[in-house]
Amino acid sequence: MLLFVDLLTRLAMPNVITGLVLAALGLAITFLARKIARVIRKEKEIPNNDNVYLICKALGLVMICVALIVMIIQ
Repeated sequence: MLLFVDLLTRLAMPNVITGLVLAALGLAITFLARKIARVIRKEKEIPNNDNVYLICKALGLVMICVALIVMIIQ
């Protein structure tokens, strides 16, 4: 029971909530990178070495890493 209360207290901290939001946005950008590149480039096929596609993937990865760091900091 004590562990559950500590978990709820930890999840209610502002930095953990911020980290979860950043992680969710990072995952969404990572999963939707090809569609985002299609909209920006207005092409049907996006190659794996397209700059916009790679930037979206990198941005998503950076957001996930920042989210993990933010959640660890108390």
